Amino acid sequence: MKSKKLYGASFEESQNLVDKKFVIKSLKESSNKQDNGRLEGKIFTFLLGPLVIKFVEFFKNHGGPSAFSDKLFWSNSIFNALFYITLTFSMIFILESVFCKVQYSKRKINREYSYTTRILGALSWFCICGVMAFLSATGSALNSVFMEYFYVALIIFLYWLINHKLNQNIIITLYNHGKRNDVLSKAEKITNFISKYVLILAAVWILIKSVITGYQDLIGALTVDTCPLLMACIMYAGLYIYKQDIVQGYYLKKYSEQYRQLYGFSKEEWYGVGIKDDERMKLVAKHLKEMEN
Repeated sequence: MKSKKLYGASFEESQNLVDKKFVIKSLKESSNKQDNGRLEGKIFTFLLGPLVIKFVEFFKNHGGPSAFSDKLFWSNSIFNALFYITLTFSMIFILESVFCKVQYSKRKINREYSYTTRILGALSWFCICGVMAFLSATGSALNSVFMEYFYVALIIFLYWLINHKLNQNIIITLYNHGKRNDVLSKAEKITNFISKYVLILAAVWILIKSVITGYQDLIGALTVDTCPLLMACIMYAGLYIYKQDIVQGYYLKKYSEQYRQLYGFSKEEWYGVGIKDDERMKLVAKHLKEMEN
């Protein structure tokens, strides 16, 4: 059987995924006021990335090196370079989000796809910055740069695995191919293995080192040791929450006119053509109430 593509379904097939509930949700969240609030949320999340790097630099200069190996900690100049690089990228992402908001301002129903893709991007960017910022602290806490490379490889692998499993489940729903799988079963087994063995070994390593070197900040060391994985878990949670919404939003955008006709909305309600936004939302609310009845 020919393999099916995630973004290759027909309008009829897309209805297996884009249900009435999602269409109603998209319409309810398609006002200009809500869109402005969403943009503010994206801007804030994009800016969190550079800020977390500054936070770790502050940690470095106020007690961090007393607990960890200073020679493995990044210098202030490296932190400053990372801050300005990530800030530059954050500003580019923000400008792109603003451009998309303007672009979609007259395509009311299609905003959901634009929002979900960019809020996931903003959340992932924040987590990536957090991982980058904490990597040197992790290597310093364990007195080994091996953990830095290990965490990077592990985080990339888990992201691929979770995304792959989510894609498989969505494809099954789109094309009605058998039973949906447990999305995170394999990822959970891997993370359980990490928590039981890798992190325990790291904790033992820190404990032994503390006895030898005499430093006392074990809780701080353990916290920093696990921070890259904790930041990655936030990214995985965002992927898990928004992935299906992204694909649903894509098909609602791709087959926008077909869905409008399917659910009986006028062009004024669906696209906001020739009508003020407040009036449009009143019409949408009235139509949705009729649909529920």
